[in-house]
Amino acid sequence: MTFDWEFNHLGMMVIDRDEILTHYQSIGLGISVGPQPLLPYTEGEGEITFFRELEGDPISHKYKTGGVHNFKDGQSQIGNCQLEIYPMQPGPGMFISRYLEKKGDGINHIAFNTNDIEKDTQYFIDRGCELVFNVTINGKTIENYIDTRLHGDLMISLRPNADDWEKSWRKNNESHPMVNDWSFLGLGICVDDLESASDYYSHLGYSQLNEINDRKEWGITYQDYSVSKILFELVKAEDSSIYSNSLKQRGEGVAELIFEVSDLKIEIDRLVGKGAEILQISDDNKMVSMGSGAKGNILTRLVQKT
Repeated sequence: MTFDWEFNHLGMMVIDRDEILTHYQSIGLGISVGPQPLLPYTEGEGEITFFRELEGDPISHKYKTGGVHNFKDGQSQIGNCQLEIYPMQPGPGMFISRYLEKKGDGINHIAFNTNDIEKDTQYFIDRGCELVFNVTINGKTIENYIDTRLHGDLMISLRPNADDWEKSWRKNNESHPMVNDWSFLGLGICVDDLESASDYYSHLGYSQLNEINDRKEWGITYQDYSVSKILFELVKAEDSSIYSNSLKQRGEGVAELIFEVSDLKIEIDRLVGKGAEILQISDDNKMVSMGSGAKGNILTRLVQKT
């Protein structure tokens, strides 16, 4: 399959949204620039269908769409990457609440826009993945969550192509003067079994970029995949690696955001000046991992643009 998708956002489930937004802004990482958009801004009737538990029966909720905008801030703009930060209560209720109960705050999905959401959803179902969340407006699907968590604990969210309203909202966010001039490259995803994870990602049709390799200074073995130009770096980490805290708290899952920057030294100096911690610098001084995970359990890796 050719994944001719456009990256939309990352989804982080948390208990205290304001705490996470404040933390990222305080260390110069992400800027809270505006409200979460309605999807899409269309008058009519919406319906959300989700599973109370992953093995349970679906529950549906209908609601009116359009109208007054919701001005509750729900996202952090990190360079050209939107990080949707969504508050939930851990415990029984639905699968995302169970996720929080088991793993705590963290990224649990990545969203893409697709030309054919029904076709691409069926592609994953045919490969043994389940549809766990569906949103419609006026009977038309505007979002599906696909359970691709078997290795790496990361779901795929699919949405139709962005309309003019959403595109203008994105452009406004990225133009904010406090937003970093960073380009989102992808994710570092910790896995327990690198070979099994590699087989699974290949089964899903993701593009393999290299063979299994070592990054000894980071204390990891890794293999890179991509989906529509977004890097998925599968990481098998030693206990002494910078990923050890994330693994202890959450086990498998997204442990790191990866960005390309035009001047790595300037970015390091700026972030350190705001209290961010340097965890690892590559021997060639072209890559650094920063300790941004005091809230949200996510590290940040910056790579020097070539």
